[in-house]
Amino acid sequence: MKTPKLLVFDLDGTLVDSRTDLANAANAALKALGLPTLSKPTIVGYVGDGINTLLLRCLTDASRHLLQQAREYFDAYYRAHLLDHTTLLPGVYPVFESLHPKSHLTVLTNKSERYAKKILDGLGVARFFDLIVGERNGTPPKPDPDALRGIMAQLNGTPATTLMVGDGKNDILVAQKAGCQSCAVADTPEKRRQLEIFQPDFLITHMEELPRLFEDTP
Repeated sequence: MKTPKLLVFDLDGTLVDSRTDLANAANAALKALGLPTLSKPTIVGYVGDGINTLLLRCLTDASRHLLQQAREYFDAYYRAHLLDHTTLLPGVYPVFESLHPKSHLTVLTNKSERYAKKILDGLGVARFFDLIVGERNGTPPKPDPDALRGIMAQLNGTPATTLMVGDGKNDILVAQKAGCQSCAVADTPEKRRQLEIFQPDFLITHMEELPRLFEDTP
């Protein structure tokens, strides 16, 4: 395929490794509520559908009524610590440098938009992106296609000239609902098997493989 006019990236697990900071924030909220903390792998398994859903999964059935308080504690901690351990994933920066001159690069994440912008700015890569779109009041999360369609409208993209890139099923599903192609990123055989079920148009192991999909990219 030719280099897409519009490349839309997921954030957590696709561009950045934010697992430790997210797990620490979730456990800070649980601890503040007097609830048992959870292991990092358990919390990481809950990531991908927005912070409220993450917290609901961390809470027990008996404590789900504490969601609003949990979110307040989470936000208070995460605002101050979201760059403690979060880093760009290997190979990501060269991809930005390679594709930025040829495509509009954007981010579509279920993470709070203000956090997404702060992370990308703090890591020195916000300048590569025309738009950074995340959780906003009243905006449904991926795989609802409204936000993706909004990105296309703002940057004069079409489904035929847009590629959604991400490491989760929601990234594949949102592309399908918006009529776009998708590229899944799966760095382990198990993850590859999980994502193949949802039939992405392309599947790569590492981000540095992305430019090789495009016939006009050396």
